[in-house]
Amino acid sequence: MSAIFRVLVTVSGLLVLATAVFHYTGYESVISALAEAELPGFFAAGLPMLWLYFSWHLIVISGVLFSVALLRPGWSFPAMVFCAFVLIGDFGWVFSVAGVFPGTIMLFSAAVLLLIVVVRVSSKHEQGT
Repeated sequence: MSAIFRVLVTVSGLLVLATAVFHYTGYESVISALAEAELPGFFAAGLPMLWLYFSWHLIVISGVLFSVALLRPGWSFPAMVFCAFVLIGDFGWVFSVAGVFPGTIMLFSAAVLLLIVVVRVSSKHEQGT
């Protein structure tokens, strides 16, 4: 994988990590809103964990992308394809719930960067270069 592709994967990882941090900053607001809401105990206890899970999920995805960019393991290509599709799914889900805001823009941008790398690496592989 060429240096420019590694840079694009790194930028994608940074965007995903920034999205995770951005998402985590809303955790206290969720806790405050749940304290005022009248939800059954299961939902009141589960929603904060779901909020944290999504942030951690994004941190794991960014870690995989950083590993691909820096270490270039043999599983780089399948990992990039998997991460791209996970980010597309994340974007679709978040967009359907929250619409356009910085978090969806960052997820979309990270997915597009990864898809560019996947398509270019795939086409170079097919050409034998």
